[in-house]
Amino acid sequence: MIFILAQFCGIIALVLTVIAVQFKTKESIVMCSIFANIVVAIQFFLLNAITGAVISVINAIRCIVFYFYKKKDMKPSLIVLILFELIAIVCGAFSWQNIWSIIPIIVTVVYTYGLWQDNVNVIRITTGIAGAGWTVYDIIVRAYVGAIQESSQLISAIIALIRDKKGAKNV
Repeated sequence: MIFILAQFCGIIALVLTVIAVQFKTKESIVMCSIFANIVVAIQFFLLNAITGAVISVINAIRCIVFYFYKKKDMKPSLIVLILFELIAIVCGAFSWQNIWSIIPIIVTVVYTYGLWQDNVNVIRITTGIAGAGWTVYDIIVRAYVGAIQESSQLISAIIALIRDKKGAKNV
């Protein structure tokens, strides 16, 4: 029953993340990411994938902090970026379960950098990279719907990049 509940959480996260990268504003992308990370954290806790769960909670908190900066028309300082990168690395190390625990840590560092940027295309590129890494982790920890979700996130990010590139050529 817990396994099925975890997969249901994966379905919710799938919908949220595919929708997120289609938005045209950073605020909308980040808001969707907050909710997706909370649901993913629950999914990983249910599957006993502790590193993924801890990193997902950190990701949700990071998204909240970045969202409030953006609402004030401010960019988080380099110190805030470095702080979140260090928190991900340290918490990932403390929750380490096996060699695969490195994946959530690395993709979080990459994606945090992307969210720190103001360029929506950089966010989409780092979203794609994160999607690829999380897909591998999800398969390993048996978050099968999560793997579909992350693969969809990667594909959705690619579609958004292509769509915007074609739109720029037509202008």
